[in-house]
Amino acid sequence: MNTFFAYSRSTSSFLAPIIVFCAVCLFVLAPKRAVAQEITAIVQPNPITVGERFQVSFTSSDVMTNFRAPSFEGFTLLNGPMQSQSMQIVNGATTRSISYTYILQAKSEGKFTIQAASADVAGRRAQSPPVTVNVLKISQVHAQQQQEERTAEAVLMRELQKGVYLKASVNKTSVLRGEQIVATYKLYTRLTLTNYTPKKMPALTGFWNQDIDSPQQLLFNDEVIGGQVYRVAAVKKLVLFPQQSGALELDPMEAEVLARVQVPARRSNGNGQSNDPFDAFFRHGDPFSDPFGNVQEVRVPLRSLPVKITVRALPQNDVPAEFTGAVGSFSLETTLSPRATKTNEPVKLVVKISGKGNLKLIDPIKLQLPPDIETYDPTTKDNIDVSESGASGTRTFEYLLIPRFAGDFKIPPVSFAYFDLEKKRYTTLQSEEYTLAVEKGKDEAAVVGGKYTQENVNALNSDIRFIKLGRSGERLPRRGEGFYGSTGMFGLLVLPFVLFAGFIFYRRRDEQLRGDVALMKNRSATRIAAKRLGEAKKALASGEASRFHDEISKALWGYMSDKLTIPLANLSRESVDAALKEQNVSEEVRSNFAKTQDTCEFARFAPTHAAGEMQQLYTNAEDIISSLEQALKKK
Repeated sequence: MNTFFAYSRSTSSFLAPIIVFCAVCLFVLAPKRAVAQEITAIVQPNPITVGERFQVSFTSSDVMTNFRAPSFEGFTLLNGPMQSQSMQIVNGATTRSISYTYILQAKSEGKFTIQAASADVAGRRAQSPPVTVNVLKISQVHAQQQQEERTAEAVLMRELQKGVYLKASVNKTSVLRGEQIVATYKLYTRLTLTNYTPKKMPALTGFWNQDIDSPQQLLFNDEVIGGQVYRVAAVKKLVLFPQQSGALELDPMEAEVLARVQVPARRSNGNGQSNDPFDAFFRHGDPFSDPFGNVQEVRVPLRSLPVKITVRALPQNDVPAEFTGAVGSFSLETTLSPRATKTNEPVKLVVKISGKGNLKLIDPIKLQLPPDIETYDPTTKDNIDVSESGASGTRTFEYLLIPRFAGDFKIPPVSFAYFDLEKKRYTTLQSEEYTLAVEKGKDEAAVVGGKYTQENVNALNSDIRFIKLGRSGERLPRRGEGFYGSTGMFGLLVLPFVLFAGFIFYRRRDEQLRGDVALMKNRSATRIAAKRLGEAKKALASGEASRFHDEISKALWGYMSDKLTIPLANLSRESVDAALKEQNVSEEVRSNFAKTQDTCEFARFAPTHAAGEMQQLYTNAEDIISSLEQALKKK
């Protein structure tokens, strides 16, 4: 017995520490009824303005009992709680949720915290996390919204302009003065475009240019750039001829496209707010394909980068006297018909220059004619093709020669000089010498010198005139009362001399005017412009939109060149505007001229033209010319 108790005491002393250790482990590892966060709090919208209503929702994925809402300190409780339940079945799994929603109103600005809401969820007490609500002044919210909109718009434009842009390119970046350059403005796009509108054409300062004909509709081709496939279309092509040496710049072209892009539908952020539709657009970084997105059309402004061109001066040594600026490769051909004629009958001398280069800038060649042959300003006929290979064709000058006296006359050779780009030197071309045989015609004035002949006149029964006896009561007229010796008689005697002197004065004046080409062009500017407007009116009546806009543009440009005495080589928007400013022409007239030219320039991109718009354009052109006539007559 004693032995047993001794054994028991020894065993108890051994097991006691083990029992204590196990009890401690069970206490530590046993599950606790801790407060869990199985309730979410959502505030919408956030931030808000003073006085604005908003809602706060407390949601759990399981049934909530014994729900206790926070105090909503700092806000006015307008409505709630509103209880709602929902159930979703996804891939066979069923989820349920229950929500308590309150409608609150902000009292004052500042940052407020909505404390935790609590409820029993799945047999234990759970609570929501605190939520901070930012209450702003109305002006602050508007400023924040505007800043966000501006930022979003700027980011949007940057993203879109990666997928659509304008680019200018030239076939040469270093040329001689007068050497032709082919420039192309191309539209590159990875987006779907619904419209293209040119906004500002390049000024092309320092260049004389000719447009290359292009289709009315843009023709797109595929090009791979940087591993991406782009649709590419040429929107403008032209041939440039630099008119000055140095570093020139091909001005940018500005346009606007309407791009159709797909952006994801609105999504909710962590606080339940709806994101801007462009947020996902930026987040995904690809505006070109999103099968679950919404289609939106966005206006995208485009502007090409300038292109620098180096223009070298032509050699200054061994420049022929006949050189007037022609650069390229040319040939000369002349014809004289007929080679035998009569006095005062016209003869046609045709000078044809053919080749490739700045044909449009070649001036009429000055002829060295005998003094007894009169000539007038030649008529110019062009047959020039402007393509991507440059400008080529013929420019023909037709001279009208009128011999005044009979005889054989030598027509000296016609000389034409140009700078040959292939040979890199000046070349002078000469035609053959012609002999013109002139016979006396019917209208040739007879020249008699030395003495005069007198014919005998028989005046029978008139040697002596008897005094005529008058009837009674008649009296003879006194000296000076009859026509003989009267003022009228002397006036008639002097009249032929006055008419002859007037004829001489008129002839010399006419020769002076014909010698002054600028003055002749100035006087005929209105007449020529009216003629071209007449052609435009015919095109308007027949519905020929392209020809109509071309005639309107030619009428205005031609009128400005002739009226303001601006050579074609220097004719540009800037030169016309500067000349009009010197004449103190109003800003309104100058602005109308620029807008009308822009309309004509942009017309070829438009698929259709309303008759009313074309009629208004015709009226504007007439008003511009009429206003300039009145303004320039006052000078």
